[in-house]
Amino acid sequence: MSGKRIVLTSDATMMSNYNGGVMLGFAAILPASMISERIFRWLFCPPVEAAPDGSAILAPCGMRKVEAALLEAGFRRDEVIVAHPDHLDKAIGPDTEIVGITHDDPMGKIAIREIEEMIGRGAPYNRTKFLELVGHPLIKEHKPKVVIGGNGSWELRGEDVGVDLIYLGEGERTFPSICRKIVAGEDVGGEIEGEIVPGDEIPVNMGATVGGIVEIGRGCWRGCSFCSPTMRRPRHRPISNILKDAEVNIRAGQLDLILHSEDAFQYGSAGSEPNREMLLDLVRRVKDLGPRTVDVSHMSLASVYHHQDLLVEITEIVGIGTDQKYMSAWIGIETGSPRLLAKHMKNKTKPAPLEIWPEIVKECYGLFSDQSWLPVASLVLGLPGETEEDVVLTTELVESLKENVGLMLPLFFTPIGETRLGNARGFGKDRARPEHWELVGTCLEYNLRHLKSLHRYYSERMTAGLSQHLALRGINLLSDYALKKYLRRMKRGEPPN
Repeated sequence: MSGKRIVLTSDATMMSNYNGGVMLGFAAILPASMISERIFRWLFCPPVEAAPDGSAILAPCGMRKVEAALLEAGFRRDEVIVAHPDHLDKAIGPDTEIVGITHDDPMGKIAIREIEEMIGRGAPYNRTKFLELVGHPLIKEHKPKVVIGGNGSWELRGEDVGVDLIYLGEGERTFPSICRKIVAGEDVGGEIEGEIVPGDEIPVNMGATVGGIVEIGRGCWRGCSFCSPTMRRPRHRPISNILKDAEVNIRAGQLDLILHSEDAFQYGSAGSEPNREMLLDLVRRVKDLGPRTVDVSHMSLASVYHHQDLLVEITEIVGIGTDQKYMSAWIGIETGSPRLLAKHMKNKTKPAPLEIWPEIVKECYGLFSDQSWLPVASLVLGLPGETEEDVVLTTELVESLKENVGLMLPLFFTPIGETRLGNARGFGKDRARPEHWELVGTCLEYNLRHLKSLHRYYSERMTAGLSQHLALRGINLLSDYALKKYLRRMKRGEPPN
């Protein structure tokens, strides 16, 4: 095979539809020594389907955007391929000049690092599979330029793993011109920041996306100091283009759609106030396309708190309780301390005062329960300047939410890409106080409390077979037993090992 000139791909942990349960993708943080690859692929990360030419039927949304941008920029279809990682022999050859890899956490510097530190079982699948891809024999043989992009590309700074170019930021405007330069033999350096792309220039996908992701906008105006997306100016895509992306997914059999942006409530808004008419029109028109389920990827709790009736209207349009069991969204609680909000998240509660943040969270969780929404919440442990009192406030807030179904994900603070924290040091197990372990234990207790409900909800989206469902239930039971041992230690303020 002569190979395609530009090959876009990723490793097996990214190129999967996770048996229809997106949250199963978190299994990629498991150490490779804990579970055989055969079981890992069968249960958690089965590979996406491949076409006869070795292309992937599904791919991450960011990769699809880059593919579309390259084709719009004049590269021919026979020059560009979104390649299945198991069939690179059909994509990479002597004519291949660029291999572009999209990844969210290639070296395990976010959630993976804390799991690895806590249980001491070695490198996770996420990192292991990425390094296998970069070291693929065909890449070593034909020596194309290897470019890493996506949310986790910053992790390759200072790493000597065979990556030629670290591509940061957005790809649609800048990446095609970089490819032209590489093809022409020009030196493009070792790191590049992509230009911000206006919403109406974000292209329509040429193929379906993992998880049924449909991008509706980018950026956030709240400006949290530790969060890279909030550094980007908010922009929104035209409804017509969003609907085209949704149709591409539905035609490919992706009937569970996720509308993706940093805050779904801000779609179409020119400021801090939601554009109610545009948002509701978007949800109605996506619903009219006939998907099985509709979710949103992220929402700001402050947006929900100040516009609770808007969430109720979305619930009615989507048909929760009739057409689907629930809706889900990733939310950022981050901390229960108004003092830390004032230090790092000054716009977190706007237009309400920071002091009422715990009340905002509690009221939103009550609304989520009433409307059958499933919140997946992140907490950040070890933010610069955090005190024991701040951690205790967060623990008390999580305790107050224990009757509300959801998922709590406590994450050690890691500076992610470009933030306002400069050279702030990441937080790890070695710096955790007893209060931190008590908070992790409280989150674990919360998740175990709702494990059965979470499985029941997610089964609506699952494409797994009966044997896989039974295996997952068995893992739930084993997890319940094993994690309670850790829970008892952490609730006493002790590390898990």
